Amino acid sequence: MLGIGTTVGTWVFFYMFMLQRTYSFSGFIKEPLDENQAEGDLTYFTCIVRELDETQYISWLHNGRKISQNGEIIINTYAHYSIDYNSVFGTCTLRIQNVQRRDKGGYTCTVYDSNDQIVEKSRTANFTVSEIPQQQYPICSSTKRSYRVGQHVVLNCISEKTTPPALLRWVHNIGGSESGLKESLTGNYENSYSFIAKQSDNRAIFTCELTTPANPSLYSNCTIGPLDVLYAPTVRIEQTRDVILGNEAIFICYSDANPQESSFKWSFVPPLTENMFVLENDIILRIKNTVSSLNGTSVICAVTNSIGSGSSKLIINVKSKESTNNVVETNNGKETKKFEKPNERNKNKSKNQNSNSNQPLLQTRTPNNNNSSNDISISLVVIIALVCIIVILGLAMIPVGYMRYTRRQPSDTISRGRPVSIPDVYFEPRDHIDPMLPQLGLAAPWMRTVGVQVPGECEYDATYNTQVMPQARHVYYTQRMYPASSL
Repeated sequence: MLGIGTTVGTWVFFYMFMLQRTYSFSGFIKEPLDENQAEGDLTYFTCIVRELDETQYISWLHNGRKISQNGEIIINTYAHYSIDYNSVFGTCTLRIQNVQRRDKGGYTCTVYDSNDQIVEKSRTANFTVSEIPQQQYPICSSTKRSYRVGQHVVLNCISEKTTPPALLRWVHNIGGSESGLKESLTGNYENSYSFIAKQSDNRAIFTCELTTPANPSLYSNCTIGPLDVLYAPTVRIEQTRDVILGNEAIFICYSDANPQESSFKWSFVPPLTENMFVLENDIILRIKNTVSSLNGTSVICAVTNSIGSGSSKLIINVKSKESTNNVVETNNGKETKKFEKPNERNKNKSKNQNSNSNQPLLQTRTPNNNNSSNDISISLVVIIALVCIIVILGLAMIPVGYMRYTRRQPSDTISRGRPVSIPDVYFEPRDHIDPMLPQLGLAAPWMRTVGVQVPGECEYDATYNTQVMPQARHVYYTQRMYPASSL
């Protein structure tokens, strides 16, 4: 009997063991795949297992470190992780929100038994994080605060060292070439732009733009400027008008300098006495009375600042008043002004006199024809203007006359249904018949009183008697609507 019991127990144990093996973990249907996401994005890792036992569970490993158990994250530094597990389909998904740089590495889906022993591991999925430079980048800097013309200028633009590297580009409004991207001593990436300072570079603004392949929509920049370029004064002299003999001459000294000018100095070659000119604010030179000896005189304005000095020279050209007289010439009906010298004007005058003596008839007809044509054209314009005015006035009087006509209408317009204006003098007739007295018999006087709109005046029509046919007294009063009781 003991042998039979032992045999039965052995078979029962073997059966239970085979039953447990039949419903235990048998492999991965899907293993996690490699991923690549930028910082701040969202990513997933998914694995699907087959025939997982109740005593077994799935955990995720990050770089060999166990970070979850039974569908829960067990490490606080992975608080932005979450797990979705479906026991029916054996699906386990690891979700990473707001991806960070430290999330890169290998992720493994692992099956554990009840004794926390590893039953099986999936392939390790490699997660690559595309890094984005931090908000403080790019950083712009220059080697100096100010530069002199001709000095070498170097502008630096630095970005954080990331994978993939950020792209730095200089944008400016002057010519030049930008250097390539290089790694600096601090471990960051640097883009330097160098050029030789010119006067036109003063107050220029340079912008360094940062973009990254990790997020093409991301854009940031930094600026340097306005750039301070120091240079000596650039000077020019301008005169307000022509220098006329006997008139006042004004000269202005313009300067462009950085830093500001420290002094202005005027000089003349040959020299002038102090009573011949006046200076205003060291910039404006006034020569009150221009004399002929000033012709050909050189006027020099020299300007100085802390960097150096500059000057400009102008030669005075004195003109006489007669040379500026205007001569009017006729050219196809158009008048042009011409400046002539006295000698040339005398020569032209003598030529005109000779031509007038030789051809008097031609010269007298030509202006008459021009005058007559001008008179005809002016008269025609005046006539056309008068006709237009008359037509406009006539058209304007039509509505005015119509309005005045409609305001005063004859008395028969009452029958037409239109309003009639009140005349200046109107009459208001009032007719009545006096009641018959017994002593008057059947005769009833009829009276008409007419009121006139004239103060203190009143007209009366002649009173006449109306013959009444003999009839009964009560009938008469009945027709006239006088009651018998009124007698």
